[in-house]
Amino acid sequence: MVFVVFVPSMAQQADTAKSKQLDDVVITGQYGENSLSQSVYRVKVIGQKRIEQQGAVNLRDLLNNELNMRINNDPALGSGLSIQGINGQNIKIMIDGVPIIGREGNFIDLNQLNLNNIERIEVVEGPMSVSFGTDALGGVINLITKKSYKHQDQLGAKIYYENIGQYNLNLFTSIYLNREWRLEVNGSRNFFEGFAQNEDSRVKLWKPRTQYFGDLSISKKYSNSSLRLTASILDEKVTNRDSGTITPYSAYGIDQYYYTRRASTAVFYERKLFSNHSLHVVAAYNHYRRIVNTIRKDLVTLEESLIPEAHLQDTGYFSNIMSRGTFSRNKDKAKYNYQFGYEATHDQFNGSRIANGSQSITDISGFASMELKFFQRLLVRPGIRLTYNSKYQAPLIPSINIKWDIRSDLSLRASFGRGFRSPTLKELYLSFTDPAHNIKGNPDLKAETQNNYQVSLTHQHRMQDQMLKMDVAFFYNEIFNKIDLVLLNSTNVEARYSSISDFRNVGTNVTAEYVAPDYAVSLGYALIGINNTFTNLLESDKYFTTQEYRCNARYLIRKIKTQISLFYKYNSRMQLFQYNINEGQVRTGFIQGFALFDLTAGRSFFKQKLAIQTGIKNILDVLNVQASLVTGPHAPAGNNAAVAMGRTYFCAVQYQLSIDKR
Repeated sequence: MVFVVFVPSMAQQADTAKSKQLDDVVITGQYGENSLSQSVYRVKVIGQKRIEQQGAVNLRDLLNNELNMRINNDPALGSGLSIQGINGQNIKIMIDGVPIIGREGNFIDLNQLNLNNIERIEVVEGPMSVSFGTDALGGVINLITKKSYKHQDQLGAKIYYENIGQYNLNLFTSIYLNREWRLEVNGSRNFFEGFAQNEDSRVKLWKPRTQYFGDLSISKKYSNSSLRLTASILDEKVTNRDSGTITPYSAYGIDQYYYTRRASTAVFYERKLFSNHSLHVVAAYNHYRRIVNTIRKDLVTLEESLIPEAHLQDTGYFSNIMSRGTFSRNKDKAKYNYQFGYEATHDQFNGSRIANGSQSITDISGFASMELKFFQRLLVRPGIRLTYNSKYQAPLIPSINIKWDIRSDLSLRASFGRGFRSPTLKELYLSFTDPAHNIKGNPDLKAETQNNYQVSLTHQHRMQDQMLKMDVAFFYNEIFNKIDLVLLNSTNVEARYSSISDFRNVGTNVTAEYVAPDYAVSLGYALIGINNTFTNLLESDKYFTTQEYRCNARYLIRKIKTQISLFYKYNSRMQLFQYNINEGQVRTGFIQGFALFDLTAGRSFFKQKLAIQTGIKNILDVLNVQASLVTGPHAPAGNNAAVAMGRTYFCAVQYQLSIDKR
């Protein structure tokens, strides 16, 4: 597990010599706000300061540096993520506990997750099915939005420039209306002109992208409760151009536009009840629309016209209604605490590429867990979830987590968790056929089930203004009836979702971190071995391994009040597989190892009102890496893989004005 690097603000750093390091506060999977060191789960926290120091524009930029996580890039669908070697539909990404919808290729495009309105990110690796239901077999990522309860009005702006043609603008305000009400508005425009090694080429390996983001929050605090209403929207256009056709009589291009709109509205209600009890309820409606238009563009007059072929045009709609409520007892130093709750979701998919034009699925669950403190240092948390699924017989899902504080500075955590995931509507009913794709859903799919085992040992030695933390962790996963896209016909790349694979992986993480007032160093190593039904057909040595190395560091130059930050991660060679179900053969491929190395510098001015962050990303100038890509349903075979856009330079400037209204 990657360690949390506690990075105080510039103002706090000047005073840390007389203060103790404080734990991060976490909420994901907890009974209430809890300190990181006291959580029975192994939670990874990435704070706002770290986001700023890394110059991360979106979630893809940020997670590129995390251990146990690998980013895969698809030219048309965007960037997906794997955790502990588990990817796609098995990773649940949420904003304030509300799931994000709109998966293409079975993953959420990380490029669409803007970080301007994010306070911190909490990651729990391994199955969280008891707490968060289906799609949480590989882990959960919870993006926590910024919330202010200060008696202040705030107004600010942020501009971001990167020399590959990235131009971003963010405006935000927070208005303290009276003693109870607060209004917060955040709006952004991100523009990327696309990237290709040949700047004059119409064809861009990294596609041009224009994004608009909007977030609105109205909140009211009472003496023992709070109510918050939120609305957010993403509007995106991605352009995919061909090389163009030039004849003596005409010059034209066949281009595709991908239009994405994701909108979410939610209501959050929290109330403190009788002694140490609380009620949390959220209800949300999420809507996702994706339009694909293929046009003929006259390269002389620039006129555009839709190509009148049905398979080249598509519009799909996906909607989700969800509600989740918990009742918790969370008393410090109590012999027992508990939580029970419900979760209900209804998904609806409409479009020409879904069977019968419309399909839906409903999931209703009840769950409960209890934290038992048998001795002063031993905490045990059993949990269980019972689910009704409108299409599948869901099993009873148990879990147990144990935290043993062997000494005040040495903790052992161990866990066992079951997981369950019903197939998605796309996996069941998709019918996607055009000149480049032939992908079929499968209504006979089986649901995925999982067993996960984890154990970790953490040593944390605190001094007055310093901290040394060391951690070693092991995990083992079994996923049965794992759903994969398998080839049916290699000639026209016909593929179908199938419950063909039993998946296993095993891994270890070793990390060490030292934090002092003026500097910090974090080192990490991860090893993951993967085995599934496909690899059994290849050779007796069933596990194919991949390794990761990470080194992050920061140093505060007090004389000029500037913090220098370094981010380095190496990903070793990764094995790829594509199974042909008719031939009974496995095609193998690989992506060669590569390293990403960033160096940034930041400073604040005018009593923290103005902040400037600048730096160099991808110092080693990585573009494409050697690869042997197997022919798949979304891309042809190839001998290189797109990893990054070469060495780039960025600068971010933010100004924030606060007016005290007390």
